[in-house]
Amino acid sequence: MTQLAGHPIPVACFDPSAPEVQRDPYPYYHWLLRNDPVHRGVNGIWFVSRYDDVRAVLAEDRLVRQGIRDFWSQLVGPGPLSGILSRTLLFQDEPDHSRLRALVMPAFAPRALRSLVPEIDRLVDELVDPSAGELDVINDVAYPLALGVISAVLGLPVKDRDLIRAWSLRIGPTLDLAAGPGEIADGQAAMAELTDYLTDLIQGRRGSGDLLGTLCADGSASREEVIAMVVTLIFAGHETVTNQIGNGVLALARHPAQLSLLRALPDLIPDAVEEMLRFDSSVQSNSRQLVDDLELRGRTLRRGELVVALMGAANRDPERFADPDRFDVTRTGVHPLSFGSGMRHCVGAVLARLELAAVFRALVRLPDWALTKNPGELQYQRSTMFRGVLTLPIAFTAQNSRSTP
Repeated sequence: MTQLAGHPIPVACFDPSAPEVQRDPYPYYHWLLRNDPVHRGVNGIWFVSRYDDVRAVLAEDRLVRQGIRDFWSQLVGPGPLSGILSRTLLFQDEPDHSRLRALVMPAFAPRALRSLVPEIDRLVDELVDPSAGELDVINDVAYPLALGVISAVLGLPVKDRDLIRAWSLRIGPTLDLAAGPGEIADGQAAMAELTDYLTDLIQGRRGSGDLLGTLCADGSASREEVIAMVVTLIFAGHETVTNQIGNGVLALARHPAQLSLLRALPDLIPDAVEEMLRFDSSVQSNSRQLVDDLELRGRTLRRGELVVALMGAANRDPERFADPDRFDVTRTGVHPLSFGSGMRHCVGAVLARLELAAVFRALVRLPDWALTKNPGELQYQRSTMFRGVLTLPIAFTAQNSRSTP
């Protein structure tokens, strides 16, 4: 089986928006890791690829989000997008980042999430139908599972989930620095609709017992900040999990011996989830701006310059991982950077792992499943930050009834 990374492709000026990079970034990462781990790429942006450097960049006080927020706000122009998304956790520095993060952390603590496990298992059992014989992993399983779970946490009505998904799909492309005018205009309209929806929804939600009610009752966040927080959790809570499920299925399809191993030894699934996060992360990068000069591997990065931490590359760093381009579900002690690091570690990381483990426990039980499309025919979403396919059809031997674990 040919490894996903293939042969290193020389990089003169790395551009993550290039279609060939978005389809398969790993040969380019491979070259950067070996030859230019602190690389001056497109538009003078610095791209950092080594594991230790990426972890340091994500924790570095001299690297902030304000410049990225301002750059992005200029890109999309005035309107609902910049008015709401500029207030999200994605674009906040201290002290606002810690203040807003503290509002939602209790809902995502491991103890609080344990009560969600039965709902996650119920959704997985409902969505993964062994009698169907075929399914689209993305649209039939991953997206309804991820959106259903984050909706349960927030307290969003079940009947509105398809509507929320549609808004998210229209808003998501605007987070990409390569977004075009048409995508921005459509995203502005979608954000206006979503804002109106959430404004109506939060009326009278105090004391409802869900996270949305808690945010409304707390009083330390403005209405705009509450809406921004909900938008962040909707998008991050289902888009990244949806894509990671798809990426994990693709990895198993490309490595059938690993799939067979999981079928024989399902207790390996927690380690397999970590390997999926490492091998092909749904979050590939995170951007910052320097507020002071920084020396890194003999390069001087100047104040005001933009720095992109390539988590997808760091997760393939040969200085951190033995045989990094090999997908190995028995690999232990992985600690991928897919969820960030330090204070920027994703608040929903524990929840995402619970969802991933539950869905792969169900998927590996489907007999003889395989992709019904050649991997080269699959269409990836256009994004410099996120990685995932738009559809992922598989077929399997149908069973007469649902199997038990």
